Amino acid sequence: MPMATTRAQKMICLSALFLAWAVGYADRIVMSTAIIPISKEFALDAQQAGMVLSAFYVSYALMQLMGGWLSDRYGSRIVVVMCVVAWSLFTGLTSMAWSFASLLLIRFLFGAGEGCFSPASSVTVAEVFPQQERARAKSFLISTVFLGNAVGSGMVALTVVYLGWRGTFHILAFVGMIVAAILWLALRSGMAAQQARSAARPKNQLRELVKNPTALRLTAIWFCTSIVYIGMISWMPSFLLKVYQIDLLHIGIASAIPYLLAFLGTNVVGWLLDKHGKGREKYFMMGGALACAVFLALMISTTVIELLVVYWTLCLLSFNFVYATVFSVPLKHFPSHLIGSATGLMNFGGQLAGSIAPVVMGSLIVAFNGAYLAAFWFLVGSAMMSFLIAMTWRLAPPAAPAATLPETSSSHTS
Repeated sequence: MPMATTRAQKMICLSALFLAWAVGYADRIVMSTAIIPISKEFALDAQQAGMVLSAFYVSYALMQLMGGWLSDRYGSRIVVVMCVVAWSLFTGLTSMAWSFASLLLIRFLFGAGEGCFSPASSVTVAEVFPQQERARAKSFLISTVFLGNAVGSGMVALTVVYLGWRGTFHILAFVGMIVAAILWLALRSGMAAQQARSAARPKNQLRELVKNPTALRLTAIWFCTSIVYIGMISWMPSFLLKVYQIDLLHIGIASAIPYLLAFLGTNVVGWLLDKHGKGREKYFMMGGALACAVFLALMISTTVIELLVVYWTLCLLSFNFVYATVFSVPLKHFPSHLIGSATGLMNFGGQLAGSIAPVVMGSLIVAFNGAYLAAFWFLVGSAMMSFLIAMTWRLAPPAAPAATLPETSSSHTS
């Protein structure tokens, strides 16, 4: 018999996951700002800085597939909590780096620690929320990328200026450990449902997944779109500092505006997907990718900082349509036993892009004698590629499941 989940239980789980997502993204975004004083301390050039920024995404990508499989197999609670503990540990160790090589190693381990979290949280959403509420729940969680970046950009810039980059990593590590404890307590109510699902899951999930054309195209779309987003967040602080001569503190303030509006925008897109998105996912992704390319091109063409912030905001709002859609499709259209693995596969593609984008952009900046134009046009090209792939996307008819899995039901509807 399906496990009933009350409104209070859903809100507690969602709030705890939201907090973890926000802290995780703040931990990530700190390096984009901290890389400026770190580069000075360790005498890094743009190419080396790009390698430090990319090191996280290499291991993060590799762990996505394992995280999805572990969560589908054993339930999400233990995977989610251990991820937060691991990434908080390596966030703290980042403050102890003493060289370029040690930075690369610690950031690589940090990515491995956080890598399982995203697919595991998707499994938690499927365990707690009924299908008709999942796009809103998932969009609320993934919108923390923008809230984490907004708060992270402002607060991190403030702490880096006044406490130094090492002190900033100490604070984030401490906060992360507190969040891990909160998660362990908040997710207890889902253990019975996790155990029931685990017993019923069929074998050969990966084989079933890689034969699904919907999952493969979603992965390709997310790969191209992630190049755009990760490339922007990795190099925008340096771009603003060098091209517009803005100091660290004001970079944080300028960055917060687009991210806060994008946080709201992601939740609006999630609502639209639940209410009006059925059968229209392709157009959400196409329109978002195309508009993202247009506003990014306008952003790098202007010399007025106010216009740059406007175009940057519109670019992120456009990105939301791809972002929310990609991650809601598995929750709404895939069999329950594939949700974590599908999310892991898509995130693998996205984080593989993250391991490429900062290094490619850093190399282009070096090749063009410190100019950023070619590096940002590389992002425009990636957005257009996402648009072209989205044109070919269609929802594959569902395969007959190997076993019927219990679906989460709710005693309340929202």
